Amino acid sequence: MIEVEIRGRLDKAGFDRLKQFMEKSGKHIQSHEREMYLLLDYPGFDIDPNVRSTDIRLRRTDDFCEIMLKRNVGAHNAAREEISLPLGVSELAEAKKMLSALGHKQAIGMQRWKDIYIYQGVEWSLVRTPKDYFYYEAELVVENGVNPDAAHKQLEAAVKALELPLLDPDGTREFFYFLDKEVNEIVDL
Repeated sequence: MIEVEIRGRLDKAGFDRLKQFMEKSGKHIQSHEREMYLLLDYPGFDIDPNVRSTDIRLRRTDDFCEIMLKRNVGAHNAAREEISLPLGVSELAEAKKMLSALGHKQAIGMQRWKDIYIYQGVEWSLVRTPKDYFYYEAELVVENGVNPDAAHKQLEAAVKALELPLLDPDGTREFFYFLDKEVNEIVDL
């Protein structure tokens, strides 16, 4: 599966407007809480998300735990292959011990709350972080071997139609750095 995704930062009022719009016009798929750990110490890791070609994450979504591999397949990290390895635990403490035993020592810890909707064939995640920072992610999934450029253009058109702000690759990087400074934290595994 190839995930094509774009995002934009929102203030509280913009988040509330988008949520009201999605409640009225979209289809609510699910809401969940997510705890994630982006590993920092694997070959090829780079703190710059525009340079890093692979993300390895340990994450818990409600009570479902998995190791996620996200690998770039398109320009500007907007299209990524995703591979999920489900874990047989509902808490991440044991999985963190396992990754530590494999040589991973640190990760960036993140907490997010998401409301997910489908609107006109696009998946919209409305995301809140600790300290109440807000953003959306608009996503389409395409099959391996399919050029993701058309999906990216479709997402840009959907964002424009809803008059939402859009982060370009440099803006996305700066927003991630901001979240790393303000709400995420480096943790020892």
